[in-house]
Amino acid sequence: MTAISNVAAQHLRSPEVNDDRSVTFRTTTSKDAQSVKVSINRTENGSVELTKTEQGYWEGTSTPLPAGIYEYDFRVDGNTQLDRRNRWFKKWYSINNLVEVPGSPALVTERQSVPHGTLHEHYYDSPVTESQRPVLVYTPPSYNKDPNQKFPVLFLLHGFGDDHQAWTEVGRANLIADNLIAAKTIQEMVIVMPYGHPVALPFGNRDKDYGSNNDTAMIKDVQTVLLPWVTEHYRVIDRPESRAITGLSMGGGHSTRIALATNAFAYVGAFSAAMPQQESLEDLATDLDTFKKRNQLFWIACGDKDFLLERNHRFEKLLSEADVEHQYLETKGSHNWDVWRDEYLPQFLPKLFQ
Repeated sequence: MTAISNVAAQHLRSPEVNDDRSVTFRTTTSKDAQSVKVSINRTENGSVELTKTEQGYWEGTSTPLPAGIYEYDFRVDGNTQLDRRNRWFKKWYSINNLVEVPGSPALVTERQSVPHGTLHEHYYDSPVTESQRPVLVYTPPSYNKDPNQKFPVLFLLHGFGDDHQAWTEVGRANLIADNLIAAKTIQEMVIVMPYGHPVALPFGNRDKDYGSNNDTAMIKDVQTVLLPWVTEHYRVIDRPESRAITGLSMGGGHSTRIALATNAFAYVGAFSAAMPQQESLEDLATDLDTFKKRNQLFWIACGDKDFLLERNHRFEKLLSEADVEHQYLETKGSHNWDVWRDEYLPQFLPKLFQ
């Protein structure tokens, strides 16, 4: 076998989705490598063995996969490597490549030939953090047609290891909204995606009080800074009945805490949420009776293999004991984007502003 030339290496394609929904992966690596695999999440065998070709690169093809988005990485002699020919990444603590196997018909998470909304990235001044904070805002397709029309608003919050771009880069929230709006199954709405770490993430080990300090700062930032900023800069309906808040993992805990503390949101969601553990509802709620009166939807969903499942069970019991009206859904799945993106957000959006 000969070593692959630099020119040939530049023209390698990886990943390549084939007509039968299998995926071919290709990579170049050290000439001394003995074993190259691709580790793919949510697949039956979990990995694909690559073989070295006569041209000097490694290649392997998966079995046909169900339509959807998959995370993967290379394992070279047991060491993790990214696919440097693929620019699509999940930016978490452990970074993974992403590949999409399209559906027929197209899935709600795919980019379809429908009118599309617009993503706006901003920085706003926050006295809470004494800094500028990023926020991503989605406006629906008809937002610019009528300058007098106002829209309901959803605050969509990310998880601990993510940032404000996660719900669009990995979660496809903007495309899901586009497709459901085109199908006339949801109302057009503005979607606000803030950065969920008003307390800066430390390098190395977290302080034991990081979570509580971050929760407190997030509530204050959303209530006193971001919500007024959104109302000033976007044509949103300024009343709780036209506001929703939801999120995944840490963001699900944030959405629950913010809703109970502010009484500013009549629709609340929590996906695989890091629910409050020590506090009672009376501790969390500024005015629990007012929350109950304004509550139009409190929707909690969690996978049966999620490490936060028992935490959600305990919080759901608190709501039941306090006669807080809510819906609880337990599905198959673990703590991963295929649950939040493919199932929960498409189910949650049609329930809003009805």
